Amino acid sequence: MESVRIRSGWVTFAAVIAGIVGVFNLLSGIAAIAEDDRTEALNEVLFGVSITAWGWFWLIIGVLQVITAWLIYQRSPVGQTFGLIWAFVVASLSVFMIFVAPIWALVVMGLSVTVIWALTAFPEDFDEA
Repeated sequence: MESVRIRSGWVTFAAVIAGIVGVFNLLSGIAAIAEDDRTEALNEVLFGVSITAWGWFWLIIGVLQVITAWLIYQRSPVGQTFGLIWAFVVASLSVFMIFVAPIWALVVMGLSVTVIWALTAFPEDFDEA
């Protein structure tokens, strides 16, 4: 009789969070590349950085995050590693926003720490079966 392997819902949560953030960044990149009136106004805010270049950057980051989310969902050790790196970088960078947007920074930091916990608390989910 074949044994059924139970998966952690927390790891699935980490995959969903990574996927949501990836899709958001992907859509942000597409919006910046589209160059409508609203994104053109942001050129002044970016201190000379082309909004199109910024859009391509976020489009690529979004694609990488969606791939990472899929790898986490598939319980790939590579996905676990990329997810941990991604969550650590995001949590670290949110510290710089704490005085500008404290609620946003605390929510981002909390979600990042939860993702880090989910990816490290259930190592058996990432074992090569």
